[in-house]
Amino acid sequence: MQQIVEGILIMRHVCLALPLAISVIFSGSPALAQTTPEAVAVETTATATDIPVATATPTTAAAPATSYKTAADGSVCELHVWPTENYLGINMGLLSGFGIVGALADQAVHQGKVTTVKGLMAEYLGPDVQMEELNKIGIEQTLKLDGYKIILEEPTPFNEDLKKDPELKAKTKAMNARLKASQRLSDSTAPCYAELVTTHIFYHKAMMYGSNLFTGWIYREFDGPKQTKIGKGQVKNPLENFPPKTEEMVEPAKAELRDAYSKDFTEYVEKKVFGAK
Repeated sequence: MQQIVEGILIMRHVCLALPLAISVIFSGSPALAQTTPEAVAVETTATATDIPVATATPTTAAAPATSYKTAADGSVCELHVWPTENYLGINMGLLSGFGIVGALADQAVHQGKVTTVKGLMAEYLGPDVQMEELNKIGIEQTLKLDGYKIILEEPTPFNEDLKKDPELKAKTKAMNARLKASQRLSDSTAPCYAELVTTHIFYHKAMMYGSNLFTGWIYREFDGPKQTKIGKGQVKNPLENFPPKTEEMVEPAKAELRDAYSKDFTEYVEKKVFGAK
């Protein structure tokens, strides 16, 4: 089976293969989707019927319904997004297992909490934070998908978890097959459909090159069942404050990591999605 991510080229003479774990715990149901304005309106209406008209108190007006872009059949256009829990790290060009690199970040600053760079990335840049940053940038506008409804999917898991979970490994193999066959990763049948899969978040530190945050994505667009566009790859942005070495540097490190992730995304879209040949 071809892994989704076959390798990461860090330096001119260093090539590191990084297998990609794609989450296959897809919801397949609206439970993970954003609450629709229609559902809110129904709840408000049901409550209002219990209040006598003559004595009704002023109520807050319902928020205006979101106007989504629709396909020819009237169905809403969808952008399915997978954040990630696949955090990786390299120190001096060698896989550190997050031990050596993590030790630099721990000490008294994170004693009793987090002891590895992988743990710090998970704490500072978890799936929820990733989505916050993408929404802050304007994920639909950046991808030129104005009006698409965002459907949040389960995060792609840490690559090492596949070794401990045969079922997850089997499902991942099936998802890789879907990617290879240019098929959708979700069960959605919306004719107007796109996917953004975060494959990994990768911390790299080298003596001559400093520290960088790499992030990898796979973006695909579909017209009905047909895949019409694909952009995949990774980009990097420099880090100076992460991992923090003193208590005073914790907040600057968090902000820097978020900022590097956001810059990674906009650069990825520019180079790998719209700049792809």
